[in-house]
Amino acid sequence: MTALDAKGVIFDCDGTLALTASLHFDAFNAALARQGAGMDRAWYDARTGLDRNDLIAEFAAQHESPLDCSRLAADSRAITVTRGEVTAVENPPVAALARRLKGKVPIAVGSNAETDVVRAILRGAGLDGLFEVVVTVVEALRPKPDPAIFLLAAERLRVAPGDCLVLEDSDQGLRAGIAAGMTALDVRRADVIARIAQW
Repeated sequence: MTALDAKGVIFDCDGTLALTASLHFDAFNAALARQGAGMDRAWYDARTGLDRNDLIAEFAAQHESPLDCSRLAADSRAITVTRGEVTAVENPPVAALARRLKGKVPIAVGSNAETDVVRAILRGAGLDGLFEVVVTVVEALRPKPDPAIFLLAAERLRVAPGDCLVLEDSDQGLRAGIAAGMTALDVRRADVIARIAQW
């Protein structure tokens, strides 16, 4: 299935539409520094795709001293929103596809991040206003790899899940798309990016 064959296309946000790994990592570390802790970049990179609460829970479980996880979640989220407004950058081939599809195919964002974070990143990357639907973990309640985010996005687009194409950059997101009965493409792959450029 290509984007033009699909009746709806759902884009992940972080790492797919926008290149935000450093933005999120820096926000987590700034929040952790307030509690005298720090996160290793390799540790973080191995867990991209996890939602904020799961990432924090996993980090806290491995940390030597206790952490205030609620405060860490709130602080990292607030820092991400503030910095995302000004530092988020688009992922050129995927963002260009979204712009080409607008008005031709119903398009949505489906993200494990919170609504205010996603909106800030879309604004910062110059992508706000492109999407008819934005669904986040806040509305769907269950993060990827659960299919809830993508299923809700399809419902709001009024498109059957089997007619949707998902663009993702994480194993969790790809599993969620497949579990939703959608065609899921991994934008980390060079061959997928080459195909996207031709649509």
